[in-house]
Amino acid sequence: MIKRKDELTRVIGSIEGGKGEITRELLIEGEELQNKAKVFAKLIVPVGASVGLHEHTQDYEVYYILSGKGKVLDGDEIVEVSQGDVVYAIDTKHYIENIGDEDLVFLAVIINL
Repeated sequence: MIKRKDELTRVIGSIEGGKGEITRELLIEGEELQNKAKVFAKLIVPVGASVGLHEHTQDYEVYYILSGKGKVLDGDEIVEVSQGDVVYAIDTKHYIENIGDEDLVFLAVIINL
């Protein structure tokens, strides 16, 4: 299957009470994932914006950083991430914030347990 760029759902707004307006391009979602995952998306987080602190208990989330620089909560530690890094959260609280001088862009997938 192929989904063209003009077929993607685009959502702009805050996420999980975070700062700023984040752009989400929903690449594959819902039934397209055959209930194995909730969503596969590309997120664009402007400078100073963030996805707020949240927890996954019935699923888990993976981020693959495409560009930019951010900080994430990793257990009890705040860690910087950048292009090529992978962040995943299973049964833990997490957030991601853009601390760079350009958009933080990453792919995100929420996988069902």
